[in-house]
Amino acid sequence: MIDCLRFFLNKGRKLSSLAEQVLVSGGNFLTIAICAHSLPLAEQGKLTYTFASYMALLLMNIGGIFQGAAVRAPAQQRNSYQISLARLQILQALSLSILVCAVWLGAGHVLGWQATAIEVMLLFTFLVVQQLAEFDRRSAYIFSGTKRAIYSSTVLYPFRIIGLFIIRPETVGQVLLILIVSALIPAVLTILVAGRARSESVQSWIKATKAHLKYSLLFIVGAPLGWLWAYIPIFMLGSMHGKEQVALLASIRGISNIANVLMEQVETKVAANWARIQHQNGAQVLEMEVSRLLSIGAIFWFAGMSVIWMFGQEIVVFILGGLYAKHWALLPIGWFAYGIYSLARIFGIKHRTLGSNYVEFVGGIFGAATAVVAGFVLIPVSGAVGAAWVYVIIGIVILITQMLIFRGGRMAAK
Repeated sequence: MIDCLRFFLNKGRKLSSLAEQVLVSGGNFLTIAICAHSLPLAEQGKLTYTFASYMALLLMNIGGIFQGAAVRAPAQQRNSYQISLARLQILQALSLSILVCAVWLGAGHVLGWQATAIEVMLLFTFLVVQQLAEFDRRSAYIFSGTKRAIYSSTVLYPFRIIGLFIIRPETVGQVLLILIVSALIPAVLTILVAGRARSESVQSWIKATKAHLKYSLLFIVGAPLGWLWAYIPIFMLGSMHGKEQVALLASIRGISNIANVLMEQVETKVAANWARIQHQNGAQVLEMEVSRLLSIGAIFWFAGMSVIWMFGQEIVVFILGGLYAKHWALLPIGWFAYGIYSLARIFGIKHRTLGSNYVEFVGGIFGAATAVVAGFVLIPVSGAVGAAWVYVIIGIVILITQMLIFRGGRMAAK
């Protein structure tokens, strides 16, 4: 009886985690889709740049705060460590947001968006508030649990989507206002955590923060690589063909990225399960689990491609609107690229589980280099279509690089 109860409780936790990720990914997906219906292409391009800027900061936060915290938290004093991280997050959010806004002010004309002073102020506020809100959600998994994370996402994303749907913004400034207001509650909760009184001195907090950053150094160094290969084609496309082309590519590719709901579960739940399997049962059983996941993934991918091939244009028009109809061919290219990227990510997690942490890092380096080279070849000639194919090439290069490096490392070990 106890074993059965434990089984159903574990299943409930997994479903809760999946539901929370659906809430977040679905909220981001609907944000792009609703704005695609109400914004002109030029304004949608600005929104794409806004989310690209935020993703850069999010990846830095994941590397600088959350990856290390997930490992170190069990050995730390809970309240003290959470307060230290919240304060670090506030400092990091402010400094990184200032840096990003300075780039847009100084070099925005090169990338196709010379932001106004009001747009920069709204962008800065959104970046800071959203980072603090994301800390409230992600830190809940480390210090509180899934229910607390669900609460954080529930007070943000439904209100954001309702606000966008009712107001139907016509400029990126109006969108940013809605995004800022919807993220205020979890952002304020982070500030409250950071403001808790502690008996330790400022020197003790600085010492604890330095220890955390030292532990997280490799995560921090590797964080920009994933962002670079993911967004170099976007910014190259904008500088060569304008933000309207950016809007077309990013919005249609965003439909393919709905599969990220499942891939995030691979990164969290599956990765943890594989680590336990490797430790308890060995590499052979792990390989069987990887093969099983790849088989399930292949079925899902082929089913998705079949639907896209038959109804791709209708899907694009339904989700994004008529402005995007004649560019629907970007969708199957995006789905093809995401399939290859998923393979690379699964193999990367497997290599990490087997102890080869450097494999993903080197794959990211080759991915970023490929983005630049392939981008200069394809984007000037083919615009958004060329950029879409750049992502296919990036995925292939990362996958091949990971497999060759891992194989070479195993041969050297022998």
